[in-house]
Formats: sequence, structure tokens, C-alpha cells
Amino acid sequence: MIRLSSVLSAFIFPLTIWGQINTLDLSLSSDYVTDIALQENGLFWVGTDEGLNVFYDNEKHVFFSRIEDSLSLLNSKINKLYNTSDQQLVVLSQDGLSVYDSDAFNFRQIRMASPPVSVVEDSDNGTFWVATENAGYYLMDKDFRVTGHFSFDPLNPLSISTSNLEANDANSILLSDSDFTFIATKNGFNVFNNKQNTFKRYFKGKKTLLTSNNIIGILSFGQSLLLVSENEVVRYDIANKSFQLLHSSRDKILAVNSVGGKNFIYTKTKRFQI
Repeated sequence: MIRLSSVLSAFIFPLTIWGQINTLDLSLSSDYVTDIALQENGLFWVGTDEGLNVFYDNEKHVFFSRIEDSLSLLNSKINKLYNTSDQQLVVLSQDGLSVYDSDAFNFRQIRMASPPVSVVEDSDNGTFWVATENAGYYLMDKDFRVTGHFSFDPLNPLSISTSNLEANDANSILLSDSDFTFIATKNGFNVFNNKQNTFKRYFKGKKTLLTSNNIIGILSFGQSLLLVSENEVVRYDIANKSFQLLHSSRDKILAVNSVGGKNFIYTKTKRFQI
């Protein structure tokens, strides 16, 4: 949940830049705010558990899901909002994605087998990777048409290592290589071959030097990757497919992040630059 004061601050800030500070009606469809998004065209979106609010100057509109209307939101309970690089709004809810059509003032509904949890854009290829709670990844083109659906198949060793991606976010997938996509999961490290549509799985053990299958995130490191598990940081050489242990942590690693070209890992009490 996002505090209402944070929402007000986020809205007032851009108005200050534009020199248009006014007293606005910011009453929402619900005080339970789940996410906010500001677009370059000035539209300010506020997702709640009871509708999607949009503000522009002194105007306000609330979108809801309507069973009889296929151009409405899939669900009125908004989980997350995502802005694409070309400023297209994507709404994540329990039932899938709702992609906003600014010309028609409505939404295109995309149902999914499990609730989506994150959207990551591959701007070089014009695609989107959508992680779900229990149905793996959906690969979508620039128009959000599904071009691939990757989930764990116990009978297929070339499938992704797990379909449970409820913790996956932008730090769980690295799209920097034209031939491969690298994915961290709670059950191992995956290398996706973009041409063959197959996965190579790596788990804890002597080969990878990982002591846990819970991979918190992946960071770019020159011509290599940094695989950050809950216990250690391992360097993965893309060309040689080799692993090198760089750091073992006494405390559980909880998160990773890259800020200004610098890589950081976080434990409960500390932040380390790597």
C-alpha cells in the first residue's frame, strides 16, 4: 500500500515544475492506493483496490471493470502500473494485463493463467517479458501479443526451472545479450536461447559454486554476469560458461540493485557495493 500523502506529493511535484500549482480535487475511488504512474503527457494515474483513477489538470476520471464491457479493465483491483518506453500504460491485476488505448479511451484485455507480477521491456528487440505468480513467463511483442509462454515442464529438461515467479522483478532478468536472456528464479539460474526458445538450467553445486538455488537477482558485470543468491555472489562468464565465487555473505542477501552504474547488494542491516 502507498500512503495517500506520498501520492499527493508525487502529483504536486510535476505541477510545480510546470508552474501550474492549483488546488485540485484528489479524491480517490479508494484510500487504499496500490501504485502510481506519471506519464510525459501529464496524465497522473493512481491504482487502488477499487478502480483506476486518472488526473489531468482539473479533470479526473475513474476506470472500473465491467463484466459486460470487454474494453474495460480486467479487474477493478489494481496490483501494479507499468509505463512502457513509449509511454503506454499497462495495468497489472489478478486476471492479467489491461493495456490502455489513449486514442479510444479504453483498454485491451489480456487474460493470463496466473496473476502477472512484473513487466520488463527489451527495447532492443521490441518485446516484453511478463512474469507471473505461478504460470512462468509470457513473452509479448511491442503490441502486447503473446509470442511465447514459458513454464516448468517436468518432462522437458529444456524448460524453465520453475513456474513460480512471484518474487521476480526487473532485477531478475537481464536482456543485454542478443543471443541469450538470463533469468534468476527461486529455483535456479536460467539461460534462455533466444533463437531456439530453450532454457539451460543451473542449480547449486560444485559446478556453479552456488550454495542456494534462490537467486535474488542478476547484475551486468563487463562481459560477465553477477549471480546473487541469498548466500553469495558468483561471477558467470558468458563466453566460457564458467563460474567464479566472488563473495560469501554471513547474512542472508535480500535484494540487489544497480544505481548509476554501481551494483549493490542488501542484507537486513547492511548495503554492500560489488
